[in-house]
Amino acid sequence: MNMIKRNIKIFGLAALAGLSVSSCDLELLPLNEVVLENFWTNKDDVQSVVNACYSSMADGAVIKNMIVWGEARADNVQASERITLDKNLEYIVEGGLSETNGYCNWTSLYTVIDRCNTVLYYAPQVQKEDPNYTESDLMVNLGEARALRAMCYFYLIRTFKDVPFVTNASIDDNQDYVVPAEKHEVILDSLIADIEEVKEWVPRRYSNEKYNTAKITRNAMYALLAEMYLWRASDANLDPIKAQEYYKKCVEYSDKVIEAKIKEFEEDRYGNLRPQVNATGYTTYGYPLLSESLTSSSSTSTTAENAEAYNKIFGTGNSFESIFELSFESNLGVKNGGVSFFYGDVEDESKGGALAAYEGLMNEKPKSSDKYNTEATNIFTVYDRRGQENFTFPSGGSGDYVINKYVVDQMQTLTGPSWAPVSNLAKRGTNTANWIIYRLTDIMLMKAEAEVQIAGYLSQIADTTQVAPGKTRAAYGNVFTTAQEYYDEVFNIVSAIYYRATAPNTSNMIDQTQFTTYADYVELVEVERRRELMFEGKRYYDLVRRARREGNTGHFRTMVSGKFADNAEVMKIKMAMLDFMYMPYLESELDVNKYLTQNPAYIQDKTTVKN
Repeated sequence: MNMIKRNIKIFGLAALAGLSVSSCDLELLPLNEVVLENFWTNKDDVQSVVNACYSSMADGAVIKNMIVWGEARADNVQASERITLDKNLEYIVEGGLSETNGYCNWTSLYTVIDRCNTVLYYAPQVQKEDPNYTESDLMVNLGEARALRAMCYFYLIRTFKDVPFVTNASIDDNQDYVVPAEKHEVILDSLIADIEEVKEWVPRRYSNEKYNTAKITRNAMYALLAEMYLWRASDANLDPIKAQEYYKKCVEYSDKVIEAKIKEFEEDRYGNLRPQVNATGYTTYGYPLLSESLTSSSSTSTTAENAEAYNKIFGTGNSFESIFELSFESNLGVKNGGVSFFYGDVEDESKGGALAAYEGLMNEKPKSSDKYNTEATNIFTVYDRRGQENFTFPSGGSGDYVINKYVVDQMQTLTGPSWAPVSNLAKRGTNTANWIIYRLTDIMLMKAEAEVQIAGYLSQIADTTQVAPGKTRAAYGNVFTTAQEYYDEVFNIVSAIYYRATAPNTSNMIDQTQFTTYADYVELVEVERRRELMFEGKRYYDLVRRARREGNTGHFRTMVSGKFADNAEVMKIKMAMLDFMYMPYLESELDVNKYLTQNPAYIQDKTTVKN
């Protein structure tokens, strides 16, 4: 891996100086061994490089990759007029991905990994020399570094499948980091074991409230474990009993996050959480979600009203529901370049972002007569505020469906059964939106997905394919013995999230009688994840995870090929291969690392081009 054959000594100095530098800058800066020996001497030196690990995660190239890898390849987005500014992005959105595409470049993720490896190498040595650097300080820093490293590798294996797996720091220019790709299952098992070991090393909470979402906490560890277990379980080749063990671990760690959030809400140490949470929703469903509407009336007025939950989660940032997010300091003018370019800000309002919402999300304006229906054309009903929060339906039905999420700082939505472009949007002048990695509803829906799989397994061994509707549950974390109990809890989770989005107009709530089979509940959770987490870099990975679980790309092809109007049939043929879901290795990486073998789904394309 040529990108990590660089002198890591620079990283510490850059962090100490508070600089944000690229890998190219690092190559050019002069340094010698004397500086290295003098740098790693005390607690502050270690903390400065840990801070550099966080700052490099928030680098524009990392977030751009997260958006392209997790969102641009999926069915939530399409090209906007501005996409011509980025040919690599245009090729991806139009289905023309190849090994020369710049978004196959994984350097930014390996930069973070190498910084984390460096902390893990030097920090124990510093602890032996500096009496002020305690054992508990060391454990926190090691836990942070291992968690950030695991997150990066988790992104890499979900994107490329098998990748080079390096856990040693590049501290010696003579070390060889050109290594073969490791099997993704081996890497994932190693990551899970690594985080299982250190999950309790970091604080439950920091005294600085912002750190509770901007730094690695135990909740962030649990969230990462929940998702890694969910991914590990979703493997058609895995023994079903082993898969069930992994799904139950996903539920276990999801519950740890949920329980911590409920405890935080119940304690309400600063006396400001209870007014923010919808009391009816909490009493009914058992999850303390921020209220979108602060009114509890059942009014159907069409007056625009502040979208309170949106404004806290995506506007202000570091909200109660957040688990871990990459923070940008708006008062310092640090721009989130990835979100700004792909989604937009008012610095170039006339063109917006390079990506637009896929017009198939809403083929026509929703009507008040529309009800929640699994066969509905529109993914959002007129009552679902998230339709307006995620994107703007173009006036007259033509033009780009401009993305609002992360772009709008303070949102207002219409509260009644009507639909119109909302004009009361406060867009960021410079987009300094935090990028959210994990938040509460994401964790809830991970749990729901795992529980559907557990219920499906129980239904199979009970030799039945049908389930009868049952009452919704107001409990979580219970040990269930029947498929129906799990399905009831899944429905409860989805209903809690959907209720927040539609209250106070709750006449359009989901009817459980629509869901009678395992397949129905799979669809229920997937569609709710799509609505709730739209444009957050989750959708493509959700589709890949399902394809891995089912052992084929049938559903994946159906969903993604729809946006390729001009070459849908060609894309369906390509997408029949499971390997096509993953990115090819960048051509320059293949030139440097002779151990790498190109993804077979892209070899034919390369041969065709050369011929």
